[in-house]
Amino acid sequence: MFQDPDHPDLQQLAAHHDAGTHEQIPAEQAAVAVDAFHQNADPQIVQQVTDAHYENMSPAQLQDAAQSLKDKLQSVAGTSPEAAQLAAVDPATATPEQVAAMHRFILKEHPEVMRALLIGGGIAVGALAAFAARRYLIHHGR
Repeated sequence: MFQDPDHPDLQQLAAHHDAGTHEQIPAEQAAVAVDAFHQNADPQIVQQVTDAHYENMSPAQLQDAAQSLKDKLQSVAGTSPEAAQLAAVDPATATPEQVAAMHRFILKEHPEVMRALLIGGGIAVGALAAFAARRYLIHHGR
C-alpha cells in the first residue's frame, strides 16, 4: 500500500485523517497499514511521521503510548542496555521525543514486538495510520 500513492486503502486512510475520523478505522486495518508504512516508506518519512505523531498527542494519550511501549520494552530489556534504558522512562513524565525514541527502537531492533504492539493498540494506531497516509501522499505531491 505504501508503494503506490493511488492505492485505494491509502486514499481512504488519508480521508480519515482529513475528516478527523481516524478512530473509526478498525484496529486490525490500522495495524496492517502502519506495518506496511514501517516496511515500505522512506525511512526519513517514517521518522518524521513517528516524531510528529507523538508530538501531536494529548498528555493522556502520550502517557498511554509511553506505558504501552514501556511494557513491550521491559519484555526485551534483558537483551539490550538501550532497551533497558528506554524501559526506565517514566510514562507519567515522558516527552514526545522519548516516546518516539522508544517506538523507533522497538521498530528497528524488535519488529515482531512492534507488530504485537500495533495489533494490541495503545499507541493510537488509527491516528498513526491516517497521519502516515496523509504525509505519504503529501510527499508524493498528492
